[in-house]
Amino acid sequence: MTELIERIGWASFIQIVIESWNELILLLLLSTMLIGIRHDKTDELMKQVRIPMTKELVVFYAAIFLYDLFDIVDILFMGVQNEFSGYVVNIGVFGYYTVGGLLTLFFLWVIKKHIAEALEKERLRKIFTGFQFLQIPLFVLLALTPFTGALYRINDENRYIRSWGYWLWQSVTIVAFVFIGAVIAANWRKLGGFLKKIIVTATVLPIIGLVSGSIMPVSMNNIMVISAALIMFILYEQNKTQITVRYAYELEKSKQELEQSKVRLLVAQIQPHFIYNSLMALQSKCTDNPVAYNGIESFGNYLRSNFTAMTGSEMIPFEEELKCIKAYLDLERLNYGEKLKVEYDIEIDRFLLPALCVEPLVENAVRYGIGTYKKGGTVRIIVRDEPEYIEIEVKDDGSGGNKLTEQQTKRKSIGLENVRLRLNASGMGTLSISQDETGTSAVVRLKYMEE
Repeated sequence: MTELIERIGWASFIQIVIESWNELILLLLLSTMLIGIRHDKTDELMKQVRIPMTKELVVFYAAIFLYDLFDIVDILFMGVQNEFSGYVVNIGVFGYYTVGGLLTLFFLWVIKKHIAEALEKERLRKIFTGFQFLQIPLFVLLALTPFTGALYRINDENRYIRSWGYWLWQSVTIVAFVFIGAVIAANWRKLGGFLKKIIVTATVLPIIGLVSGSIMPVSMNNIMVISAALIMFILYEQNKTQITVRYAYELEKSKQELEQSKVRLLVAQIQPHFIYNSLMALQSKCTDNPVAYNGIESFGNYLRSNFTAMTGSEMIPFEEELKCIKAYLDLERLNYGEKLKVEYDIEIDRFLLPALCVEPLVENAVRYGIGTYKKGGTVRIIVRDEPEYIEIEVKDDGSGGNKLTEQQTKRKSIGLENVRLRLNASGMGTLSISQDETGTSAVVRLKYMEE
């Protein structure tokens, strides 16, 4: 170790340590990106989402890994005077320049694609193509360097020495990046937020590295580039998360709209007005039978409320939901008679809520609570006006679900899940269920929304 430090100096030794850590970081970033890409190909949601700059970042990380690797090899073997070390240094320096030139071409291509071509600026696209062709003489100069020493030379001590062509190489590269910066500045308002951050990070930090490397004995290119790589990875993951969440939301919204369309079509097909008119006709024939007369009226009210809820996605007044609940309970009293008791404790009734987010809870309380208990029981509907929310509790003192069959349990779960879906879709509240030997309690907590 002491011999290495004496040969390359403390500055170069520190640079090797930093770049070695850079390589580990790059391997981690590259592995994470590749694993993510592979996972996304098997994920049903991610297969439908296009995340911008994915391939570009993978290529960038792979190129930077090679860029740093060639630099580390150069520093380690420089000053070692044997034939093998001479070959290693020559290959390392040549590879370092090659990858650096390819990175410049890559940056020009990325900016041309995401700005010139995306904004349909043909003249700008041609200028970028010109800058790309301008790299060809530099690569020719690089290819001739092992024979002419145009860009650099390796002296008798097996050390890298800059030649006249180095300043030409650096100047053209700096001009290319300055041009990229100018294009970004000129089109700043037309770029998306993510693209702005990525392009600025990928451009400004390498320019700092290039300029500082031209005036300092130790290259800062690699340190600036790895800093850019880390920042771009963080920006990429943030953007990926935002795009995925937004797409998932839009997908769910589209599914709900499609489901609403199917329900509207179904309701249209069964012609609710015909059903209402038929019920009214039947009701008129039952004037001498109050039980049948009132039962048909309650059934008509119940159907009307449910059809309205199925075909509308807007909030409804709680009073409308309460009418539907009372119509349903009137029907169930025909079955259970005195076994079914109902108590109301309502502090507030002037607020909005998603349709059918309470009535199914009452159905569950009657069918799977009171209905499974031989002596019946009481269903309590309680509405409380809390400081930060409205609490609606549907409580029964029946069997608590202990005697339900497997099919009954499944149907009960479907009703609860439908309520949860309505609450989640509207973003209006939550549903919680508690159960013990005294019965079951379903609690809906709603955000306060006045009529």
